Amino acid sequence: MTSNLKHSCRFSCLVVALAIASAAPLFASEQSQAKQAGNIKKSQAEQIALSKIRGGTIRSAELQVANGKHFWAVFVAKPDKKNAKEVHIDATSGKILAVQTEKPGDQAEEPPKIH
Repeated sequence: MTSNLKHSCRFSCLVVALAIASAAPLFASEQSQAKQAGNIKKSQAEQIALSKIRGGTIRSAELQVANGKHFWAVFVAKPDKKNAKEVHIDATSGKILAVQTEKPGDQAEEPPKIH
């Protein structure tokens, strides 16, 4: 019984070590992508969007890439409106690139942000 326990422990330790080793390149890749994405953090992009859509609340924000350029897509909802706004913010400069209206059918794809 003791040898089975030792074998089980060794196997578990090996599985954990392999999981950590395989995640390291992914983490490095995410760090590299974040460096290439620009200087604007998610929280900053959310504040920029809220300054444009006053009285709104953040539903979600995600970093996206189009034509090799990184930008934040921030979804803002207002309590008295059916439509939400999608604000695109340059991830390098913080400049607002576009503001689009999202209809209720489009919004169903975006889950509300949980704080």
